[in-house]
Amino acid sequence: MSFDVLLHAVMLRRALTGIGHYTSRLAAGLEQHPDIGKVLYFHRFTSSPTQPRQVKPVPWQDKTKQHVRRVPIVGDLYYGLRRLSFKLTSRRCGADLYHEPNYLLMPFDGPSVVTIHDLSYLHYPQYHPKDRIHRMEKGMPHTLRRADHLITDSEYVRKELMELLGVPADKVTAIVLGVDSTFRPLSPKECAPTLARYGLEGLRYLLALGTLEPRKNISGLIAAYSRLPGKIQDAHPLALVGMRGWLSDPLERQIEPLKRRGRLRVLGYVPSDDLPFLYGGAHGFAFPSFYEGFGLPPLEAMACGVPTLISDRSCLPEVAGDVALQVDPEDVEAMAGGLERLISDAAFRANARKAGPQRAARFTWEKCVDSTVGVYRKVLPRCRLG
Repeated sequence: MSFDVLLHAVMLRRALTGIGHYTSRLAAGLEQHPDIGKVLYFHRFTSSPTQPRQVKPVPWQDKTKQHVRRVPIVGDLYYGLRRLSFKLTSRRCGADLYHEPNYLLMPFDGPSVVTIHDLSYLHYPQYHPKDRIHRMEKGMPHTLRRADHLITDSEYVRKELMELLGVPADKVTAIVLGVDSTFRPLSPKECAPTLARYGLEGLRYLLALGTLEPRKNISGLIAAYSRLPGKIQDAHPLALVGMRGWLSDPLERQIEPLKRRGRLRVLGYVPSDDLPFLYGGAHGFAFPSFYEGFGLPPLEAMACGVPTLISDRSCLPEVAGDVALQVDPEDVEAMAGGLERLISDAAFRANARKAGPQRAARFTWEKCVDSTVGVYRKVLPRCRLG
């Protein structure tokens, strides 16, 4: 017997980052799954049976909205109205189950499942806007009580929920994410048109991807890269992909000298369709984040056969295994040494090009969606039986 799922889809209207990609791929898989009758999407104070279209960002409008919502009383009012709208809309739509893919549950009368991607708000509150910490501290206790089941992206975060927040083991399931089939080894000819548009054609560049904010440790990466010999920097410029994030101004000041020398390119937000070619053309990929709930970019790079460097923290070793180089993200010298090995160690590079796609092939969106529907099936009978 099939059932209908209500998915909170506000992330699909924005430029897709990690949670947006997760929501998009989950939604697409649910729409095709034989156990699902229909998927309903809540966004902009209403629900719809079709996915919302991504709205092209207008920087000044987005910045204004962010500043306004960070005023405590305004932010509380805005999210209060959204919660009320969700509650009224969900009662009319007739969904059997509600899945929140972005941490905090909205009010729903039936069974609910929530995906909690990480606990960075607990570990690194200084790396988040105050209004975000306020919402998480206010909303997480309610979410943990109200949710019928929790999903995490990794076993690492599942254990954190149990150890730090006291969640019972049988109430939380780790379901790893997947890698799209578009991420695969590509020839220079296939990559050339995209690389030309970004000014990267013919360059043996190092790629880094992530929102320009402190938690991603882009600052540490740049400090480590700056310690490489000048000849290596000239031969292997650093290309950064990602939107501006929280506290990015000091980072931009750090970036400027390398930009002037032509040793660093800031590409900004890149559409999903271009990412496989940017990975595919890279000489190496670096992701020295302090903390992640899963770490999809390193897996995408590995799927493309690109030698990869990660930090030795949180779930990243769980995801990448021994295929990627692992470094201490707080040790700039260690990162610099790792970058030099990433660039020049022929034996490591040859193994990474072969082993990376094999490792990434274990992670599919089909498995992720099937496991998620399995959680729905577990929750629904229990709720219906009372």
